[in-house]
Amino acid sequence: MIVNILKTLPWYFVGLAVLGAPAILLIISLFVLPDAESFFFGSDWVANIFMDMDGILDDGQDPYMATSDFNTMFAWLNINLLIVTFIISLGWSIGSHFLNIDEPGKAKFFGLSWIIVSGACIGAIIVVCSVLLDFSSAFEASQDLTATGQTKMIILSTIYYGLMYWLAVILGTARQARSAVLLANKLPARNFL
Repeated sequence: MIVNILKTLPWYFVGLAVLGAPAILLIISLFVLPDAESFFFGSDWVANIFMDMDGILDDGQDPYMATSDFNTMFAWLNINLLIVTFIISLGWSIGSHFLNIDEPGKAKFFGLSWIIVSGACIGAIIVVCSVLLDFSSAFEASQDLTATGQTKMIILSTIYYGLMYWLAVILGTARQARSAVLLANKLPARNFL
């Protein structure tokens, strides 16, 4: 059992890194000051997409400070989403090895368990987004979000981190089982995984 887990963990990390590396680069770029002289790092493009700049100017706030606060909030949002996705997907990738699905009719339990864990992951992602982007949040920059910007941010974060979870889980799921209904066993390169 442990040998099978150790065989699939490198593939789990490959699946996680495909979308995890761009998320880490985004987090780094958000912690750099908005006026940094760099093509990618330190740009304020994220704040320009989601923030209500007219409302900030009407309230008499400094746009530079509002953008800096917003970038910090968005960076911490992505850090929390990365942690949630990592923990839940790693839990499934390891836990899938302990499901007994080699007998006829047992694969449906694997599928039901995967649907429940996947739903819990998507629910956790939505809860983290809602808590950090709520107007009563610890981040004052959340009040500078437009209503459509907040909704867009929740939807895009759910899609991105949901795909990260899915890719990590597909590559890191137990393949020692002989069941033909497992999606991981239907991948073209399954003998190499």
